[in-house]
Amino acid sequence: MPLVDLGAAIALGLRYFTIIYLTGLGGLFSERSGIVNIGLEGMMVVGTVMGAWGTIAYGPVAGLVTGAAAGLLFSLVHALATVTFKVDHIVSGVVINVVAIGLARFLSQLFFGQATQSDPGIPDFATINIPLLSSLPLGLGQAFKGMSPVVLVAFLMTIPALFVLNRTRFGLRLRSAGENPEAASSLGVRIWPLRYAGVAISGALAGLAGAFLAIEINGLFREGQTQGLGFIALAALILGNWQPLRLMAGALLFGIAQAIPLRLQDAPVISLLPEEFIRMIPYVITIIAIAGFVGRVQPPAAAGRAYEGAAT
Repeated sequence: MPLVDLGAAIALGLRYFTIIYLTGLGGLFSERSGIVNIGLEGMMVVGTVMGAWGTIAYGPVAGLVTGAAAGLLFSLVHALATVTFKVDHIVSGVVINVVAIGLARFLSQLFFGQATQSDPGIPDFATINIPLLSSLPLGLGQAFKGMSPVVLVAFLMTIPALFVLNRTRFGLRLRSAGENPEAASSLGVRIWPLRYAGVAISGALAGLAGAFLAIEINGLFREGQTQGLGFIALAALILGNWQPLRLMAGALLFGIAQAIPLRLQDAPVISLLPEEFIRMIPYVITIIAIAGFVGRVQPPAAAGRAYEGAAT
């Protein structure tokens, strides 16, 4: 296998890492506030169609913003159900995922005149080369040439995420809402706004990831293009034990795994497998990783539990 193919696989893996990491980071804020959000997949779906429309109408930056805004607004449905009406978090997340499919079809018909996809070739971002890394020998530098700037932004988002969660009043109170909301409330912390904020952040980042998928990887909106990436982001979040740096490592693993069937299907050993098994590789790796580490992780203590206190 030529190393240039490996470089191309890493480059594609980094793009999938961006989608998984941004979505998982959103899920981290939601679950740190105490709200389990398995509706990330649906929020991504809404982000794909709105991101594609925003890009066609106003350019790729506007597309990302539009996708993020759509994900945020859609996530408020989940927040309303789980925080205000105390609906079971899993049930609400499933409904979000189901509704998103129909909503995306409606929006696609409205914006593009067809229910399942937009016209291909929507505008994307100008690419960048990473100094030093793009000069790596043996074809490996290919992974860092022509990189989308959004990939770099995703890596850099770890710094503000860590700062907000560990060094700001908002972050510390958000974490307290997900660990012991009754104790936090007794100290004057308002739990409901924090949980709404956590879910809203998760929706915005999932919508941003969905828009990136439509703009940078597929070049169009197409029904079903998320292919379970929202659930893989949840797996990366669990594997990362709800910590940004560990989440990043899990997202890198799963992102590279996503690239294997697309770029390394002709590699030694992999090429000996039936095509159906090659396509299963990302999901098999996800299952193995979760099965091996799930007993060693500890979610926020109050995640998934309704808070019965007052709204104010």
